[in-house]
Order: sequence, then C-alpha cells, then structure tokens
Amino acid sequence: MNVVVYCGSSFGANPRFREAARVLGEWIGLSGNRLVYGGSSVGLMGVVSRAALDAGAEVDGVEPQFFIDAGVEQHDLTNLFVVQTMAERKTKMIELGDVFVALPGGVGTLEEISEIASRVRLGLGQDACYLLNVDGFYEPLKAQLALMEQEGFLSPEDAGRYRFVSSVEELVGMITSS
Repeated sequence: MNVVVYCGSSFGANPRFREAARVLGEWIGLSGNRLVYGGSSVGLMGVVSRAALDAGAEVDGVEPQFFIDAGVEQHDLTNLFVVQTMAERKTKMIELGDVFVALPGGVGTLEEISEIASRVRLGLGQDACYLLNVDGFYEPLKAQLALMEQEGFLSPEDAGRYRFVSSVEELVGMITSS
C-alpha cells in the first residue's frame, strides 16, 4: 500500500510531533508499505522519510525543482519525482497514493489535506482521509467539520470519512481494518 503522508517542513514546537512522524515512518517500513511524501529532508518530512528508509521502506518523494535548488531534498530515496509547481506535486502525490495521512504541519499541509477532503467528499477515489491529531493539533479542524455538518454543508456520512486519530497505533488499526 502506498501511504501518502502530508506534514510540515519544520518540526513544530511540540516534540511529540517529531516522535509521531518517526513512529509512522517506522511502521510504514516495517509493515512493507511504501511512503509517498513531499521529498524534503527537513522538518517532519525528513523525520518520516528517514524513519521509513531506515525501516526498509521504499520511499517516493515528489519535489518541486525550486526546493531542490534550495538543497532540501532527501538524497537516498527510491524515486524522486521532480515537478515544477506545488499543484503538480499535489497531483502526483494523489496519483501515487492509496491512503492519505496528515501529520501536524502548516498551511501547505492544510492545503494538501483539504484537497483530499474535497476528493473524499466528491467520491473521486479516496474513501477517507486520516488526520494524526497529536495532542489535539487538529481539534480546530475537527470542530469546523462538525459545524459544516451541523449547518447542512456536510452529510453525517461524509463527516465520518474524515478520521481523526490520536496515535499512530490507532491510525494503523483503522488503516489495516478497512
């Protein structure tokens, strides 16, 4: 299974974010799955990719040329897909993915997981998106989705397809049982 992981290119303030990225990457490798991610060697992206590689995973990075020019790409990936724009990056990651997971991250992560959330809602191939809600990081988004449901913009069925999990172990349980 190709697990797409969206996450920050920085570590964030909470050290548990880094630990969750490491545990997720390690699980991807040890379980024989493949990591698909943004291709960088920095921040949580670097942590998840290094852990996956060290655990024996094949890892596909999708990196815009301007990030490569800045010197932040991971060098020992199975595949590095070089694209020109962030939109092309997002499209390629979706093409490669089977399961979509968001670790904590910034506006880029939010944009990427929003695309998956829209695709889930529209029935465009993805049946769920998973948000690793480390220490409540995604609680505001969870509340916003609940408000959308309450106000009639999101059906209860669709709302249930956005899966907020508090640990990698819970995430693995959901992924492997679907």
